[in-house]
Amino acid sequence: MVTFPSTEIRAVVFDLDNTLLRSTIGARCGLQEAAKLISSQLKKKGLIYSESNLFRRLQWIDQEMLGRKFLYNRDVWWKTLLKELGVGTRFPWIHQATLRYWDAYAANGPPFQDAEWTLRALRRLGLRIGLVSDSDGTPGMKRKRIRLVRFHRLFEAMVVAGEDTSRVKPGRENFRLIAKRLHVEPRSCVYVADNPRTDITGAKAVGMISIIVKRRHNGGGNPSYRIPRLSALPSLLRSMQQDRK
Repeated sequence: MVTFPSTEIRAVVFDLDNTLLRSTIGARCGLQEAAKLISSQLKKKGLIYSESNLFRRLQWIDQEMLGRKFLYNRDVWWKTLLKELGVGTRFPWIHQATLRYWDAYAANGPPFQDAEWTLRALRRLGLRIGLVSDSDGTPGMKRKRIRLVRFHRLFEAMVVAGEDTSRVKPGRENFRLIAKRLHVEPRSCVYVADNPRTDITGAKAVGMISIIVKRRHNGGGNPSYRIPRLSALPSLLRSMQQDRK
């Protein structure tokens, strides 16, 4: 049996990547671009590694860094690869690979089709809109990417976890801070995300209602609600508000 919240919902806070943006596409393109640059630079040293081979290795590193270690600094990813190859890690172009990665990521990670429509529908309901997203590992990069999103001005406040705070998600301080910046209590907030592992614990710990949007391979966890797509969110929130009256 679903228990509806006893507190009025005043704000909706979103995760960014894979919730509002199709970031799996961008990430793949970013890894391909990094593999291309690394292959080219190693070739200049007489070290021959194909782009496809490096790309496959980087996919494994991606899974390890994001899935288990929560290590977002891409400079570290490339150094990890180079260490595994046994070619050393002291190359002047390491950070250039990171910048190329993020350029490709941003250019190839468009919003989901219903993302902007959903945010505007929530604004029409009188709800405040916020964003909590983890650092990209390069200071300032996440905010740069956010500014490239065509509807970024719809966010009234944002928190870059790990830059505005001492820890990335699921650190609960990130969720407390976004509520403060939106001038609402955490229990009056809904947090909408895609990753049950990193997104639910911190939000629920401060009293937020948690909602997971169905994406590929994101079952599990214990969110308050699940929705099949972003556009289902406004009607769910209307139902929640009506049932508390």
